[in-house]
Amino acid sequence: MINIYKEIKPTLIIVGIICVLTVFLQVYFTGRLNANNLSTSILYNIYYGVPLSLVNGYFFDFLSRMVPWDLQPKKRAILGVVGSIAVTMATLIILNLILRVYFWGNDFSTLWNLASRNFYFIALVITVIVSTTIHAIEFFKEIQKEKMISHKLRQEKLATELSALRSHVDPHFLFNSFNVLSGLIDENPEKAQDFLAGLSKIYRYILEQRNDDTSTVEDELAFAEKYIDLQQMRFENSIAVETEISKDTLTKKIPSLSLQLLLENAIKHNGFSDTHPLKINISEEGDSLIIKNNIQHRNNIEDSSGMGLQNINDRYSLLTKKQIEVISEDELFTVKLPLI
Repeated sequence: MINIYKEIKPTLIIVGIICVLTVFLQVYFTGRLNANNLSTSILYNIYYGVPLSLVNGYFFDFLSRMVPWDLQPKKRAILGVVGSIAVTMATLIILNLILRVYFWGNDFSTLWNLASRNFYFIALVITVIVSTTIHAIEFFKEIQKEKMISHKLRQEKLATELSALRSHVDPHFLFNSFNVLSGLIDENPEKAQDFLAGLSKIYRYILEQRNDDTSTVEDELAFAEKYIDLQQMRFENSIAVETEISKDTLTKKIPSLSLQLLLENAIKHNGFSDTHPLKINISEEGDSLIIKNNIQHRNNIEDSSGMGLQNINDRYSLLTKKQIEVISEDELFTVKLPLI
């Protein structure tokens, strides 16, 4: 069912604008306001403007249902322009037939005389300009809409992938921590209790950061210090960490828990003792955070899955175009984390 009330408001606005322009043009070109000519011109504008606006409005609604912008934007634009010209010219002929033949009593030939042909030509030019402009605007809006939807989908995909990567960190950290706790229970039950208390505080931080893609270097260093304190409950003086970071770098960001993952890897993959400690240095170089540790291969080390480094690298690829750099030399293992 056709809802005329849906189209009447924009129709009246369009016709009103045309009438105002008519008054302005008459005053501009003649310098005076002729009431008779003005009233006749306004009546013509209403007579032609209202039907043309309604017909084109319903045609555009019909075409949008049959050929939606979001599915076939190019086809919709072409059909819209061509169809708008066709319905406009057909409506003008019908309106002229009603006005000139049935009301004024003129012959049918007046519909095609020189004055009428000029009238149709001017109407054709105006219709082409207006319709092309409207469809160009709609086409551009649809392209922008598609870009926004595409961007939103990419962001949702990235958020899902980042969430999946972050979820890998929690069980990985707990598994390694429980292994340490298991060893402490046999070696020193009192230290095991302290370790468990410290572990609960550290895991609280992990839970707080689980929804954050990045953390400041300052927060990561504070967490790393707590993590090292926890490890030293078992290994005591076997681990030494040095930090050389400027104040400006502290406010920059890296993926959440990435520093802890690197420290965890260094402890997991190296052998160390009081006489041969594991030495870890955290510094900065340009736009990167540098984490170095001396290499002291363990004889009974399990095969590395590479989960920690791969996790960090995958998160960088989702957050930025920057990539981490891993350098493994004879006695030194270095990872460069780009600052975000």
